[in-house]
Amino acid sequence: MPVEPMPTGEYRVIQQRQPDPHHPATEAATRSGGLIGAFDYGEPARPAGSGDVVAAAYEAEAREGRGWSIGDFRLLTMLVGALIGAGIAWTSKPHPMTFVVVAALLGAAAGESFGFGLSRWAEVRRLHVIVRWRVWVSMLTVLAVAGGLVWATPFVLGNKGGVDNLTDRGIALSALAIIGGMTSAATLGAVKQVVADPLPGTPGQQLDALLRLRRMCSRMLSQLGILVLLVMAVNATALGFGAELDKGVVLYSGVVASFVVGTMFAPTAATLRRRGQLYLERHFSLDQVPTGELIEAAENKGKLEKLLGLDQTTFGELKAGLVVLSPVVAGLIAVMIQEVK
Repeated sequence: MPVEPMPTGEYRVIQQRQPDPHHPATEAATRSGGLIGAFDYGEPARPAGSGDVVAAAYEAEAREGRGWSIGDFRLLTMLVGALIGAGIAWTSKPHPMTFVVVAALLGAAAGESFGFGLSRWAEVRRLHVIVRWRVWVSMLTVLAVAGGLVWATPFVLGNKGGVDNLTDRGIALSALAIIGGMTSAATLGAVKQVVADPLPGTPGQQLDALLRLRRMCSRMLSQLGILVLLVMAVNATALGFGAELDKGVVLYSGVVASFVVGTMFAPTAATLRRRGQLYLERHFSLDQVPTGELIEAAENKGKLEKLLGLDQTTFGELKAGLVVLSPVVAGLIAVMIQEVK
C-alpha cells in the first residue's frame, strides 16, 4: 500500500477510496459533435446514488452555462428569418407594409422550422445510426422538385398580357421557405431510415419509439403547414403593386408548397405506418387469443392502431396537417373546370 512521510519523520499509510459497488459512478452520456451536439438534449444516464443526482445537476448547470439552449437557437433563427423576409420585401418598390409584415412572418416561420427540424434531427440520431448519403438523396430530391415547380411557374400560368408571374422577390421568398423546410426534410429522411429496419429493444421500447417518431412527424408536418399557408399569404399580398402578377399565382404557390411538403412527408409516413403494422402483427396477433378474450383483445388492438395512425391514409394525414390543402385542391379543380369551359 502507498505511504507518505510525516513531519515527525514517521510514515503513514494512505488509504485509497474504493468505488462502492452499490453506487457506481455515472458515466457521462455520449454527445454528438458540432452544431448538433450543442443542442443535443438527450436524457442523461440515471444515477443510482443521491450524490450522483447532485453531480448530475451540477453537470446540467455547467452545460447550460457552456452554450446556448435549443430555445435560444430557435429564437435566433426565427429573428434572422424575419429580418431576411422583411429585407426581401423592403427591396421591392413600392413595398406596402402589409407585404413587408407577411414576408417577415414567412421568414420567422421558416427560421423556426429550420431550428425545429435541427433539434429533431439530434433526437433521431440518438435512436439509430443514420446513413447520411441517403438523407442527402432525400434532400436533393425535395430541392429538385421544389426548384423545378418554381421554375415552371411561367409555363403553367402563362404570360398573358405581358404578366411576369416569376419575379425576383418571388424566387427569393420561395428560396427562404424552402431553406426553412430543409432540416425537416433531412429529419423525415432520417426517420424513414430508423423505421425501415426492425426496431431494437423490448416490445414496450419499440412501441415507445414508434409513438415518439409519429408525434415528431406530426409536429414537423404542422410546422411545414404554417409555411404553406404563409407562402400563399405572401403571394396574395404581392398582388396589386409592383410587377403585375396573375391571380392564379396564389393558388399555384399553394399547390407547389403542398406538393413539396408531400414529397418530404409521404415516404416517411408510409414507412412508419408499415413498421407499425408489422409491430402489431408480431406482438398483438389475435391468432392465439382464446375465444372468450377475442373481443377485448380486438378492442385493445384497435386502440393501438389509432395510436399508431394505422386507421389513416397518407393523404388524410397531409390534409389534417396542412390546413390549407383542402381549399387548394378545391380551388385547383375549380380553375381546371373554368379552363375546360
